[in-house]
Amino acid sequence: MKILAIIKKELQSYFFSPVAYIVFSAFLLVMGYFFWVFLLSSQIASLTPILSNSAFILLVVSPILTMRLISEEKKNKTIELLLTSPISPTEIIIGKFIASLLLYCLLFLFTLEFPFIIYHYSPEFDWGPVYTGYLGLVLMGSAFISVGLFASTISENQIISAMACFGILLLFWFFGWSKDIFENAFGQILSNLSLFDRFSDFLRGIIDSGNVIFFIVFTFIWLFLATRVLESDRWR
Repeated sequence: MKILAIIKKELQSYFFSPVAYIVFSAFLLVMGYFFWVFLLSSQIASLTPILSNSAFILLVVSPILTMRLISEEKKNKTIELLLTSPISPTEIIIGKFIASLLLYCLLFLFTLEFPFIIYHYSPEFDWGPVYTGYLGLVLMGSAFISVGLFASTISENQIISAMACFGILLLFWFFGWSKDIFENAFGQILSNLSLFDRFSDFLRGIIDSGNVIFFIVFTFIWLFLATRVLESDRWR
């Protein structure tokens, strides 16, 4: 029940501020533009390029969605009330994570019209990569949000939190190029840490258990780190 209360509070704070509406509008506008341009230029019945481009858009959107989660609490001095309440740091982190993930999923719910538009004009449209692509987006989104939540715990300045989140995610984007740069075992190891290389398998209609486990473990690690930072603040 405590976690549900935090989820409700966070969702209300999102929609009682212009942030959610601005992010939703900008995201859907850009996605709609990509969808329109791709269909007109290629005339191929595939959603894969649109979902692939959305990964980069989320690289920018995720820090904006998560930068205020803890930073705002610290700035407004309400974090002390939370930490001295019967709610544990773990419950705080989980509640805020789930609220952000729900908002993230709602963001993509509005893009579900795209595959139906393609199917209307091309009945032979392959739905497999659509199902796996959206599954990959949810898993990757949970990873992005966990990083953003951690970044939000390290500073009361929302801009710093957003930049820290963006920097970490950008680093894991660059890891995908390591195998081409180093061309050895070290480069391959770094490449295996790339969130976007893992996501690309989902776009091809492949659900690899290794990729699913990677995203889950990645998310858990950053949520654990966020919890530890919050616990350290509790005892200061």
